[in-house]
Amino acid sequence: MEKENILLKTNEYVDKYVALKSFNDTTVVAHGTIPKDVMDEASSKGHPNAVLVFVPDNKVSHVY
Repeated sequence: MEKENILLKTNEYVDKYVALKSFNDTTVVAHGTIPKDVMDEASSKGHPNAVLVFVPDNKVSHVY
């Protein structure tokens, strides 16, 4: 069985979009409720290739 990969270990971003530096570096560079705004903010902070993920409620399974 494959190992589960936990990207974020906080409830701070539940029901929000989060821009991460990369899948290898899960540092949050921007977050919000509108995906385009989150990516624009990440880009303005020097991360134009950030990875965008949605953080669902922790009672919901979400597969990327």
